[in-house]
Amino acid sequence: MLLLFAAAPLAAQSRAPRSLGCRPNTAMFQQGEELTYEVSYLGMGLGTIRTRVTRVQRRDGGIRVAMEGLIRTYRGVPFVTLNTLFQSQVGSSLQSIAFRNTEYLRDDTVYKHISYTFAPEKDEVYISETVDDNPFWVRDDTLDLEGKHWQDGLSLLFYARAYAHATCRRKVPVLMYRSKAVTTINFGVEREEMDIDAVDDDIRTVKLEGETGFTGIFGLTGGFEGWFSDDVAAVPISAKMHVLIGSVYIELVKWKRSGWSPPLVKD
Repeated sequence: MLLLFAAAPLAAQSRAPRSLGCRPNTAMFQQGEELTYEVSYLGMGLGTIRTRVTRVQRRDGGIRVAMEGLIRTYRGVPFVTLNTLFQSQVGSSLQSIAFRNTEYLRDDTVYKHISYTFAPEKDEVYISETVDDNPFWVRDDTLDLEGKHWQDGLSLLFYARAYAHATCRRKVPVLMYRSKAVTTINFGVEREEMDIDAVDDDIRTVKLEGETGFTGIFGLTGGFEGWFSDDVAAVPISAKMHVLIGSVYIELVKWKRSGWSPPLVKD
């Protein structure tokens, strides 16, 4: 078995891809990439989101990618405490093929675990839920995949990145815990200049807009906007999303990606 862990070369990462129509850009996957974001509401920091690509395998024209996402609220944020780790794997159609969610519950040691085990040969996904302090309690469910490719909460972000430079409208099937939903995303809305605190100059970005068909973590629902770097890496630069308390802003504050720096307007 030959595994190719590939990254786009430095020169290629600095150029925006040509119009992709409605095809994905899988060159944006790079093993070892780490991105950190701050989430804020009315200028007040609420917490951080960190994503990491843990494995990229390319073989026979296909791809398999493993990634993680960690969401944590800052200490002292009222009404909510989040400490949740998402782990996901996607296949060659960028569909979720494995998912696990580890969510803090209480006492610094008690977590809830939810996992998806996909069985495409049966067109089913098995959902299992357990809690650390009750080893005898297990909830199992089975959902019909309906012959579709589904996204989980984390893989949906990387799906959006892959299509960030496309020009089309996609209705994306999403599994959110035990519910099925459709998220509609309009890609190729426009190119804009974005200003973030971590970079002195404005960044070239491409914008997408969408509408969630589910209620996710912290009451995430409704419309959203996202801005991605206008280059092959398609790094998420910032986003606006609606949650329980209103509209939150998410901004890139730190990154680790070989050969990459934000594409600046002055370039």
